[in-house]
Amino acid sequence: MKLTLTTLAAVLGLTTAADITTHSKMGQTLLSSARRVDTPSSAQRALEGDNGEVDYTWVANYSLKFQGCHNIPRWNEDADDEDDVRVSNTALVRFRLCPSNDCSTDSAYGCKSGYGDYVVSMDTYLNAYFESVQQDQEYNCEYAMNYECNCAEGGDDNYSEEMCQYDCYMNKGMEYCVENNPYAEEGAEEEEKQDIQQMAECQQFEAQNNNNNNNNNNNNGGEQVEYFMGPHCSDDGSAIRMGLFTDDECTIFADSNNGATTYASLTYGASMPYATTTLVGTECMSCKEPQDADQNNNNDQ
Repeated sequence: MKLTLTTLAAVLGLTTAADITTHSKMGQTLLSSARRVDTPSSAQRALEGDNGEVDYTWVANYSLKFQGCHNIPRWNEDADDEDDVRVSNTALVRFRLCPSNDCSTDSAYGCKSGYGDYVVSMDTYLNAYFESVQQDQEYNCEYAMNYECNCAEGGDDNYSEEMCQYDCYMNKGMEYCVENNPYAEEGAEEEEKQDIQQMAECQQFEAQNNNNNNNNNNNNGGEQVEYFMGPHCSDDGSAIRMGLFTDDECTIFADSNNGATTYASLTYGASMPYATTTLVGTECMSCKEPQDADQNNNNDQ
């Protein structure tokens, strides 16, 4: 799969924090893949239980707090070709599970007691985070449609429920809820929705509709150059950002500016999304499953 400028513009702007539910596949993957790095706490003891079996039900009372990330060099066992990168980076994310009542978004630590610190691979963390974004967006779309848009079928023959829904979502800045543009001319091509979880992986990047400098795929020697885009840990470990690379392991930046300069040359001067800001937030994210938008369910966990 390839990342294009259109994909990034449509997807990256939608990554807002949401609940990571342990009832989802990705939520359970995050916890089951994580390794504890601190001394046993109430959180860890609750996780393992008396018989050593993993129990996830307790985390409904906990919130997740991003602590930082770190790159660890590793030997690339898939380096078969002469030009392949021999040493690549494995990025790890450290997060803390805090009691929800004590978790502070304003504090870098989140909490100072009753917590558990865990380490997991960056791709696993991002997959769980982006899945939670999608879940939160689905909830917001459903809630807006059921309680705010007032798009029940009208009596006017010219009334269009689809147009009403479209106008409602767009006015609220909820473009991610829109499936189709009812105002578009018949036969007009619409941009394909992309899976935001692509952002968790190193993907080949292509700038669309750009023939500048022979499609910007040739270097000064006339050789074909491929570019790859993916997440990386910032130098100080406080943020996860996007970068442009020249290898499919997303290890070698395309330039000294983490690929941002090359990105601009490939996209008529556009700024690379999340080149200087973080992909994930540092707010406390509840591990409790959100209620369905169309019903009240006090038993959600």
